[in-house]
This record gives sequence, C-alpha cells and structure tokens, in this order.
Amino acid sequence: MVEQLNPTQRNSLLVSLRGFEERLRGALFILDGAEMKGILINQTLKLPPERTAEARQEIASALTQIRELSELYHLEAVEQDLGQQLAGEMSISWESLLEASAKRMKKYGAVHARVAERLAPRIESLSSSALKLAHLFGKDAPNE
Repeated sequence: MVEQLNPTQRNSLLVSLRGFEERLRGALFILDGAEMKGILINQTLKLPPERTAEARQEIASALTQIRELSELYHLEAVEQDLGQQLAGEMSISWESLLEASAKRMKKYGAVHARVAERLAPRIESLSSSALKLAHLFGKDAPNE
C-alpha cells in the first residue's frame, strides 16, 4: 500500500517536483545548444564534453526519479501557458525601463540635459513596447 499524503503535503511535493523538472528541462535545452546572441547579451554554456555528459546523466536520473514519484503518488501533469510567464516578464521589464528614465536617474546624480533629451523618447517607446507585449501575451489577450 502506498503511503498517503494529505492535500497540503501532496501540493508541496507537486510544486517542488514541477519546479525542479522545469529547471532540468531548461538545462537540457541549454545543453542541446541553445544560445542567445543579442545586442547587449550573449549567453553560451562552456562546459567540457565530459561534464556535459555527466550533467545529462544526472538530469536523466533525476527525471526518472520524478517520474517514479509522480506515478507513486498519482501526481498529474499540468499544462502551463507560457503567455502568462512572458506577460509577467514584460511587466517587470516595463517597470525596469521606467527606472531607467532620466527623471528617475536623478536619484543617482545630475543628468545632463542632452542625455535626458535623447533618453526620454526612447525609454518611453521601449516601456510602451514592454507594456504592449505584456498585454499581448497576457491572459486577457484574444486567441486568434
């Protein structure tokens, strides 16, 4: 007979395992060569082949254990809407961009008038883009 978990214990286990699985699968995505080459950010993983192989084995083992626990305690998969995650990230970016405005930068020291003049329209445009994207990805966005 399988030991029973009360609803709170079950939920705690479920949240922990889902979070770990998400991070494991993200690590696999990166190990498979996902890189970001951007304007202000470049992300790569620089691991020697033997460490990459060891990481893959460890991830496979952890995923097997998660599968076994999910079967043992009848834990179900959930479908997550990535739109909500993206909407949240865009909302955070919107707020962060507002902090980069010349008006708010004054708390770090005097802002040259020319800097403020050049920065204001661009920061306003970027923050508007972030807010628009948050809306487009968000829950209230219509499905087409």
